[in-house]
Amino acid sequence: MSFNLCALPREQKYQIQLDYEASFWAYQIKRNKKTREQVYNAIHSRPVAEQMFLKQQFEQYLALMLS
Repeated sequence: MSFNLCALPREQKYQIQLDYEASFWAYQIKRNKKTREQVYNAIHSRPVAEQMFLKQQFEQYLALMLS
């Protein structure tokens, strides 16, 4: 199955980008490249509207990767 991401509305494309970012942070923690504190500092530097989504996705991916 394939999806054309270019056909999605701008808001959905941005949500996908945020999701990708959260998964990358979890990967970096798994590989000991970043600490949880560094990731949360990066999240808190983002606009308030994005912070909750990033935290949720980050914790979800981190739980998956560390289990």
